[in-house]
Amino acid sequence: MIHRRISNLLNKRHYGWAIFGLAFTNLTAEGGMKNSAPVVFLALRDHFGRSAAATAGIFSVAGLTGALISPFLGKLLDRLGPRLLFPAGGLFILIGYLASSLVSDFWQLIILYGVVATIGETTVSSFTATASLAPWFPHSRGRVLGLADAGNPLGQGMFTPLTQLLISAFGWRFAFRIIGPAFFLMVAPANFLFQRRPPVPPSPTEETVEEASAALESSGSMQPADDSEAQFPERPVARAAIRKTSGQIQEPLRSATLWCLVSARCLAAMGTNLTTIHMMAFFVAAGYSELQAAYTIGAVGLLSLAGRPIAGAISDGVGRELVYTVGLGMQVSAIVLILLSGDGQRLWPMALFVGLSGLSDGISGLMVGAKAADVFPARS
Repeated sequence: MIHRRISNLLNKRHYGWAIFGLAFTNLTAEGGMKNSAPVVFLALRDHFGRSAAATAGIFSVAGLTGALISPFLGKLLDRLGPRLLFPAGGLFILIGYLASSLVSDFWQLIILYGVVATIGETTVSSFTATASLAPWFPHSRGRVLGLADAGNPLGQGMFTPLTQLLISAFGWRFAFRIIGPAFFLMVAPANFLFQRRPPVPPSPTEETVEEASAALESSGSMQPADDSEAQFPERPVARAAIRKTSGQIQEPLRSATLWCLVSARCLAAMGTNLTTIHMMAFFVAAGYSELQAAYTIGAVGLLSLAGRPIAGAISDGVGRELVYTVGLGMQVSAIVLILLSGDGQRLWPMALFVGLSGLSDGISGLMVGAKAADVFPARS
């Protein structure tokens, strides 16, 4: 009953903004999961007494899992729709975190945290948010996707320091039992109640049919005896359009543009993940405390709240490619700055790191997603 009333209220406005709110919340949860990994890395390394390389194996499995399941999740998104897929992702997150908090052996974390929880995280990540949100805003994709993607750094700013505080006070197991259900509650209920499939622009065939129907109606050739019995479909679909579906799917797979976008996303994600997982240890090795490192990573997320919308809006004007290139250059510069100037005493390198990273954080996913929506718009 409540769901119906709220939906009726939102129907009076542009429902895309309701989808925007859901995407923003999903990305907040995803950002909290992804960016608390450096904190979790140190806690797991110290608890199990494994080497940094062995502990990083958990997160390497997570990255590989995300890469392998993304195509299948895209197909499930088309088939099931976001209303069912996103709550299922929240359930994977809940199971992964709660089960991980009960493990007794290191290998169990590889399965439960590295695979199960990662399936949930990938389900609500930026690529599914782009696919479900972009069609609602065909004329301002970059700006809207940038605003929605600001949820990711908000999650980083909220959950990275919180996870470190929980681990320091109560241990990593207790932290998992708190943040896992929190992520689930952020993702599952609202998406199940209010999520909808994105609108699909009519194909040329459908537009022709609709225009012909309107012309016949205006000429009086299609006047029913009783208006109440006139039941024209909202969007007549030609049978030929249905037969074209498989061809429409195969056509992008033969495009060099698609594989360039895939390569750009994969290479950027590889570099980002390799550095993100070790970021806490990187700052500690430079002489800074764990809490200083956690707050620095959180500050990057807070600054990115402004950086991502700005990058999205700029990309609408100057192009996705330029913003992508400049953003990755800023990320590399931030790491080199700490390598050359970070000594554990001076704070200005940390401040510059926050500025460079915060204004470029998440650029690759945002720009590749927006470019993909530009080149391969939704089809009927």
